[in-house]
Parts: sequence; C-alpha cells; structure tokens
Amino acid sequence: MSRTLLFDPDAAFFTTTAESPRMHTVYHVSDVDAYRVAEPKVRNLLDDDTLELDGVAVVVDRPVVIDAAAGELRETTDALVGMGATVKLCSNAAVGAEAGEADFGEGVEFVSSGVGELTRLQDGGWAYIRL
Repeated sequence: MSRTLLFDPDAAFFTTTAESPRMHTVYHVSDVDAYRVAEPKVRNLLDDDTLELDGVAVVVDRPVVIDAAAGELRETTDALVGMGATVKLCSNAAVGAEAGEADFGEGVEFVSSGVGELTRLQDGGWAYIRL
C-alpha cells in the first residue's frame, strides 16, 4: 500500500492519507517493579488515539513476578485484563512459583515458555517493549 505523509505546520506530528496498519504490542516483564508499571504503560498505549491496535500482551517470565501477579499485584493483573490485554505467564518460570493456573482467571494464560512466546509474537509482527 502506498502512503503519503502530510506535514501540518500547526501540528507536532505527521498524518497519513492512507489507513494506518493495525498494530500489536507485547511488553516483556521480568521483575516486580516492571509489572507495577505495566498497567499505566498499557493504558497509555491504549489511550493513544493515533494508533490502531489489535492486541496487547504482557509476557511474564520470572516466578516472583508470577506470584506477585496472583497476590500483591492482583489488582494490576485484573486491570490489565480489564483493559483488554492478555497476560501470558511462562510455564517454565511457573515451576518455581507458588501461584498456579487456579490462581488466575480469564485473560491470563500459561505459555510453553516466555522467550518462545516473545519470539512467536515478534515473528508475527508484534512490537516488543521491555519494561
């Protein structure tokens, strides 16, 4: 598809005349502090009216973060899912976590491996953001 960029001198950005492609973004989270900031980062992404998003995922690959996502940061997990993000937990990391599948509801899924899921998503055109 050809696209023509237009510059509006009264605006601080370029606009396009062609329809923008639909985008997907995956956030990679490996520590509890990063999981804490996942909610506002996802919210900011979803609130950006200049983007056409088809999907947002948060991939967690550490046992301590899985436990926090089910416990002390459960509100973050619920907020992420409530916004439409999918929380993907590494099954390998889950072996070392106290929390298990029964501790999570819809919108949270266990994947074969965190790095494998990140690779699959990026291969499928998903933008990668490390928190």
